[in-house]
Amino acid sequence: MDSKYGILFVRFFGEISKKTRKKLNKEVGEFIKNVGIRNVVFNLENVNYIDNDGFKTLVKYYNLCNQNGGCSMICLSKNKFNFDLDRFNLVSDELSACHLVNI
Repeated sequence: MDSKYGILFVRFFGEISKKTRKKLNKEVGEFIKNVGIRNVVFNLENVNYIDNDGFKTLVKYYNLCNQNGGCSMICLSKNKFNFDLDRFNLVSDELSACHLVNI
């Protein structure tokens, strides 16, 4: 995780699944809640697997950011997962995410 310009960048590696959900909730979820982060970029470029529980966790953080008045973005060069990512703002790289937030 890295926070710059009011954006939390979360760079995932490996998998986002039921097995990793607790760690994700503890590290990312609590940070978003406690700091009041409004804009989050989930960089999924180095993720090779997401299960339904992992995807639901991403949606939970998306909703939390929206409640804080911000937006959540998925950073992917292509959608390699079988989930509907239309609710997220899809960007091809982290720099594009900064431009989307007008930094």
